[in-house]
Amino acid sequence: MTNLIEQLRDSVIVSCQARPGEPFDAPHFIAEFAKSAKIAGAKGLRINKGENIRAVKQAVDLPVIGIRKREVEGHSVFITPSLEDVQEVIDAGADIVALDGTARPRPGNESLKTLIDYCHARGVPVLADIATVSDAEYAYRQGADMIATTLAGYTEDTQERELPDFELLREAAGRVPIPVLLEGGIVDPEHVTVAFQNGAYAVIIGKAVTMPHFIARRFVEKAPCFKT
Repeated sequence: MTNLIEQLRDSVIVSCQARPGEPFDAPHFIAEFAKSAKIAGAKGLRINKGENIRAVKQAVDLPVIGIRKREVEGHSVFITPSLEDVQEVIDAGADIVALDGTARPRPGNESLKTLIDYCHARGVPVLADIATVSDAEYAYRQGADMIATTLAGYTEDTQERELPDFELLREAAGRVPIPVLLEGGIVDPEHVTVAFQNGAYAVIIGKAVTMPHFIARRFVEKAPCFKT
């Protein structure tokens, strides 16, 4: 597991995802995004859902951080929320499992430690998605191998955060003795530079490069005919 994590040091990881109903929401499209990311020099990928993970693993040889986004009624945790989701991700071939690393209740009252221990028993490291420094410390105590700032701005107590959350990155990197990755709101190459200056082990980028309608919109909205 240590060698796998070391492969990601000082690198850019590309999150190749599409939301339900978007034009590229199909495994073969996600695999093509993954191929493009490798050509660009990415050293890892973040992929949602078992079917997409399988397609990507067949297409490229980069390490895959697997997740399963699933909303469960009555719960705010939606990133790989349960043991069943963890199993799906690992069975699909993910090299690393990313999951919600907060202390919020999970479906079935499963604990974060239970999910992490299961991953470790199968030889798979865990990337814990967090929103605060206290989340980072909690996830580390439960056995997480890495931390990512993915949930900053998406929890009740962080909704007003400006992204990318360089402050969270800097503080978390100074508080936990495991790699801390920056994810969330990275839309400019300069953000990557600043991230590494503030202690990032690696940087995860997504819609800035893999969401064509978002990319196009940034140009279209500058046209005189554009109206919000």
